[in-house]
Amino acid sequence: MALSLPIASAASIAHEPGFKFTPTDEDIVVHYLRPRAVNEPVPSTFIVDVDILCHNPWDLLPEGYVEKYFFSQRVMKWPLGNQWNRAAGHGYWKTSGKDVPIFSRSVNGGDPLMIGLKRTLVFYHGKSGIGENTEWVMQEYRLALREIPSGAGLATFPLMRPSGSNNSGECSSAAAVIGKKNDNPSDSPNGAKVPVMVTPDESWVVCRIHKRKHTPRVVPRVYNNTEGRQVPFYNLFEQGNPK
Repeated sequence: MALSLPIASAASIAHEPGFKFTPTDEDIVVHYLRPRAVNEPVPSTFIVDVDILCHNPWDLLPEGYVEKYFFSQRVMKWPLGNQWNRAAGHGYWKTSGKDVPIFSRSVNGGDPLMIGLKRTLVFYHGKSGIGENTEWVMQEYRLALREIPSGAGLATFPLMRPSGSNNSGECSSAAAVIGKKNDNPSDSPNGAKVPVMVTPDESWVVCRIHKRKHTPRVVPRVYNNTEGRQVPFYNLFEQGNPK
């Protein structure tokens, strides 16, 4: 397996002692992916922007990490096609299993709303179709935009943007640096903000990359009992005297 230089280090992100980032699927979609898809601030810098297709998965995890989350943008395999490019680093990501829907909590007694989808991919080292299966796995979170009924909640929604913003979700350079304090008129250059209907960019995804856990294989040992028959012995914990 070809090796490449790591691009991340554990010292690049500092957190309080004992901190562990354990978001739910709903947290990832609502509080991270959705704001990122409309160029709004996110609550933490723990998830950073990375082009997943430019790296091998083992280069993305700092030493000592067992998993890591990243923002990434998908690109089409062909200009006029409808398939996403999965080639990455020295191999490619291959889909495994079906998409899993992600639902939000019910509001005012209503039914839960499907807000996102999660799929699992496995990294194969080598050329597409003949690559070698590896132990690297990725969960890819994406917004449920086309899959949900029209007007269900995530297709478009209003945001407060400076008056120089357009209605396609592409704000001006000044709007890109505006934080959450939209109630402060001094935050914008002209002191005025207007509600703008924004369509999230569906190319944005959140990727959770980790190594697959291996379950130890239990191999039976055969012993003879007093009657001469062979009896398999399973030493599940590899402890004690097997006799």
